[in-house]
Amino acid sequence: MKKTLLAFLSKNQYDGILLTVYLLNLSDYLFTLILISSGLFMEANPLLSMNIDGIGGFVLKCLVPLLLLMYLHIRFTMSPPKHEKTVRLLLNLILSYYAVINAFHVFWLSYYIVIFR
Repeated sequence: MKKTLLAFLSKNQYDGILLTVYLLNLSDYLFTLILISSGLFMEANPLLSMNIDGIGGFVLKCLVPLLLLMYLHIRFTMSPPKHEKTVRLLLNLILSYYAVINAFHVFWLSYYIVIFR
């Protein structure tokens, strides 16, 4: 497993971060569905609030980010070395955003389990 992970990370210095961002995005979607199904929470994103649990929500939360991250992978691979600092900053901001969102989800899910179960 470690060998496979290292081989994946060596393909492009940004691939590991992009994969982590996508996995955090998927967990955000799953946590959101779980919390909304409790009836005590609602989707904060107005674009998704109407159809988060339908096919539209799946497309907007799973397929569109995958395509965007694939596009970023291509763009980052082609970017000149002088842009490395900017690319790293952008990726770290995106990663931090999703980490905070997931931390909130874990907190609220824990709160819901402890208080209402």
